[in-house]
Amino acid sequence: MNDRADAVDARIDRLVQSTVGVILLAAFVFRFPLVLPALAVLLGAGGLAGPPANVFHWAYVRAVAGRLPPGDATVPAETVQAQDLLAAAILLVASGAYAIGLGPVAWLLALVEAGIAIVAATTGLHLGEYIRSQLHRGR
Repeated sequence: MNDRADAVDARIDRLVQSTVGVILLAAFVFRFPLVLPALAVLLGAGGLAGPPANVFHWAYVRAVAGRLPPGDATVPAETVQAQDLLAAAILLVASGAYAIGLGPVAWLLALVEAGIAIVAATTGLHLGEYIRSQLHRGR
């Protein structure tokens, strides 16, 4: 298990996941497909380099975290990173689907990712972490 130094404040994780969910739902409602590759890149940075590379995480730490008392709940950094990587992968596939003319498939994938993000924000259950643990279990 990770120590607290290698963990992310759960409030940051919830904010990032809810932000991703709301942005994707708004993109779907207003049919703004450029959000899909943009979020894929932003979340991909966090998925590859860790939570501090996620622009939403970075913005929260810079703008809000210093004004709040320390949180009492944390999420392992690997969990946050796996969730970002899963979101980036789904949104990358969605972007590709949209680019080749499969708009309904792209929006379905975007809605699936919005649901995954909202579930993580509200329950703390991270599908990305579950998939990561299943992939590593076979090793």
